[in-house]
Amino acid sequence: MNTQQSADLGLILPRLALDVVAISVLLFGLFHRNYRRPDLVSVFLACNVGLFSVLTVLSFSPLSSAVGFALFGVLSIIRLRSFEYRHIQIAYFFISLSIALICAIDLVGLSLPVTLVSFMLLAMALVDSKKFRSTSENAVIVLDTAIPDPVKLSAHLSQLLDAEIIHMNITGVNLLQETTTVDVTYRRSAH
Repeated sequence: MNTQQSADLGLILPRLALDVVAISVLLFGLFHRNYRRPDLVSVFLACNVGLFSVLTVLSFSPLSSAVGFALFGVLSIIRLRSFEYRHIQIAYFFISLSIALICAIDLVGLSLPVTLVSFMLLAMALVDSKKFRSTSENAVIVLDTAIPDPVKLSAHLSQLLDAEIIHMNITGVNLLQETTTVDVTYRRSAH
């Protein structure tokens, strides 16, 4: 191994270690513990590892920045189409990509990447904590009755869900088929 390869490994290995620790905390310490979704853990981990690897190669390659922009273009085409992802799942996906980006790019030393990655993990731990998550629920509900009046609809939903209605958005009222579609945020009543 020549000195250039040794110097490259000296720069890569600490960043790789930071990435492995951070993504492990994110996926196994937070996401899997809260949601028990090994399929999504695999997706988030694969994207993190792939992005970290590609960016590391690009950062030590004589290739132009055009290759980086091409990579960004390819990544922007990829869409999560297999099923509808919840907002929190998209947040975990974004954080897993951000960890890879911050760990793979040379920011002159490790103190800034460690600080940024720690901040992201702390933020996710807070916003996805059980106390924060359990304050309200959200659902799109289709009722088999047409209720165009928001006051009556709120009362009906409150009784139906046995919950306090925090916010609702009527997305459709079909008077012919007698249905109402509503996006509702609610808090379950404590018994």
